[in-house]
Amino acid sequence: MLQFAHPAYLWGLLAIALPILVHLFNQRRPRPLSFGAIEFVLRSHRQKARRLRLRQILLLALRCLLIAAVALALARPSIKPRGVQAAQSSGPQATALVLDASLSMRYRVGSKTLFEKARSEALAALDRLGPDEPATAGLCAGPAGFAGGGLSAPSFDRLAVRRLLESAQATYLASDMTGCLAAAAKALGESPVAGKRIIAFSDLAAHSIRLDAPPPLVPPPATAPPGAQAIRPNVVLVDAARGNELPNAAVIATVVRPSASLGPRGYEVVATVANSGAQPVSGLQVSLKLGAHTVAKGFVDVPPRGTAKKTLGAVLPAGVVTGRVELTRDEAQGLDEDDGQDFVVHVPRDVKALIVDGAPSSLRSRDEAFFVEAALAPARTGGRIHAQTLDADAAANTPLDGYDVLLLLNVPAPPKAFADKLRQAVVQRGLGVFIALGDHVDADAYNEVFGEVLPRPLHLIKTAVEPGAQGAEEHAARFGLIEWAHPLFRVFGPAEREGLESARTFRYALLKPEGQGHTLASYDDGAPALIEKRLGAGRVLLYTSSASRTWTDWPIRVSFLPVLQQSVSWLADALEQRQPGNAMVGEERTVSAPPGTRVERILGSGGDAVPFRRETAHPDDAIVLLGAPGQYRALVAPPGVQPREEPTLAFVATLDPRESDLRRVDEAELKARLGGAGSARVAASAAAAQGAQGTPLWSGLLLLGALALLGEGALTRR
Repeated sequence: MLQFAHPAYLWGLLAIALPILVHLFNQRRPRPLSFGAIEFVLRSHRQKARRLRLRQILLLALRCLLIAAVALALARPSIKPRGVQAAQSSGPQATALVLDASLSMRYRVGSKTLFEKARSEALAALDRLGPDEPATAGLCAGPAGFAGGGLSAPSFDRLAVRRLLESAQATYLASDMTGCLAAAAKALGESPVAGKRIIAFSDLAAHSIRLDAPPPLVPPPATAPPGAQAIRPNVVLVDAARGNELPNAAVIATVVRPSASLGPRGYEVVATVANSGAQPVSGLQVSLKLGAHTVAKGFVDVPPRGTAKKTLGAVLPAGVVTGRVELTRDEAQGLDEDDGQDFVVHVPRDVKALIVDGAPSSLRSRDEAFFVEAALAPARTGGRIHAQTLDADAAANTPLDGYDVLLLLNVPAPPKAFADKLRQAVVQRGLGVFIALGDHVDADAYNEVFGEVLPRPLHLIKTAVEPGAQGAEEHAARFGLIEWAHPLFRVFGPAEREGLESARTFRYALLKPEGQGHTLASYDDGAPALIEKRLGAGRVLLYTSSASRTWTDWPIRVSFLPVLQQSVSWLADALEQRQPGNAMVGEERTVSAPPGTRVERILGSGGDAVPFRRETAHPDDAIVLLGAPGQYRALVAPPGVQPREEPTLAFVATLDPRESDLRRVDEAELKARLGGAGSARVAASAAAAQGAQGTPLWSGLLLLGALALLGEGALTRR
């Protein structure tokens, strides 16, 4: 179908009449004159006249061709495919340039990335637009569609569009090309130019294009009459990969968990490796790094279009540990950004505990410390808790400096000097104290010796029922209210809570109402069972029954072991923290400051400060938009104090695993979704994309006109 960009210039074809008139004027017959008999001369004249007439006809044709070629060239004719919608009408077209800036566009082929190639194509497409074609451009990345906001209406400010494209950089975000095309079509609706065109530059990754979504439509302008329908723009997707497959191997997930087989602080890191290529990957090296040091290596085979897991183990230092799992590839192409993934793990420090046995026995099962020693044994704690047991007399003369936790089990009231030494260690050094009662405990003596160390003063011993008496199970006390969110009990899921609630207690101490202790668990009559108190830098935990079977059967229940282990770690401030959950790039993360402090700065993986915002309801917290992968750290401080790093607030932002899957969309299905071959196609370059709007003829017409001009000049000189 032949169309003209500027049909008004076709009026120039009327100028063809000029050479015709000149030709007719030169055809006037001369007046016949009588002359002598010159037959030979007349015959020669007739032969020359025939040659002259032929030359004049050729001259007329060349002049007409010259004028017609110039007039048609000015009208800019082109041949376009049949079936093109109204949006492809003749004349200029408002153009939206959509540049895919997602993570997958960072795929490297040789020395250039797909994004760099696509950006060059977009700039070339901008240069080829006509002076009467408005344009707009946007970067497609992130859940909002276009990075930095929506797409503006097409305008003739080419300099602003060029600046946007020249400064564009690929992001670490995922892209929704379907949503971006729809937003571009909406922006085109704000332009009064009748023609509508979208040129998108992408790697055509299948995850970014939804084939089940409706095609993009340009809404009718606000001035359109009621009932006006939306039209389909001409859509061309420029393939940054030029039809080539993009094989890629990536670390898409990392799980860190304790490993008892590796001993104390042993951890195993399980990395999930994905292969989006059509060929299997064999012998891919996976490395576990802590800082700049590689602590473990392994190899993994990944099937085509599949995943595989690799487990690497290491003994980690105590504290907040950051590490990274990396792939080693020797390929000249690939997506380098997803070849590794960072992780943060809180490794609890070792705890040294002193168990003071107030009722030793030669029969181990009747020893007061038997169940406590069994719960803290290296085989059950992974060697993280080192416990030493002494009787009350030996402990009274033992220095407390080397211990993190002191467990007093049915110990008679110690000498005042030992109690003062204990109180000083709690207040100044942060010693944790666990107190369990029993038959050797005198309430009044305890109140006098320990004083403020006790969360609440002891009152008297209550006997719910004698152990072994008839009906003891029915009349025994059981745990009632329990603060399940506390670190001592949060290890219990809903299914495991019954094992704690069913424990029976036959005798326990009642406490006086005064004191500042906080009750963590109580019996079914409301009396405190576990009560804690913070004293200076340390903590004290009082259990109002015994740690042996003399007053309760809790020590033989499965719930006793985890509660005691959690209690010792919590008292030593070395509780194994719940590992911080990873966030995903593009999401927002709320960083909550510890009580009494305020988040002052957030540092990204490169050590630079990243912007954040605050909410009025929580002014001390920081809300961070995660724009890049890696580790994030927080600096906190009380008001007016120099900020310091809070290691427990460290976390990791990971990449969207969908961006590592570079399988391409089916082009036939894509063109069908966008409206068929008449209004959509996939091109290998921007030049081919704009050529899809029609095959231009005006350049050939200008060449034909130039040849006609040369021919006319040659004939007139003869």
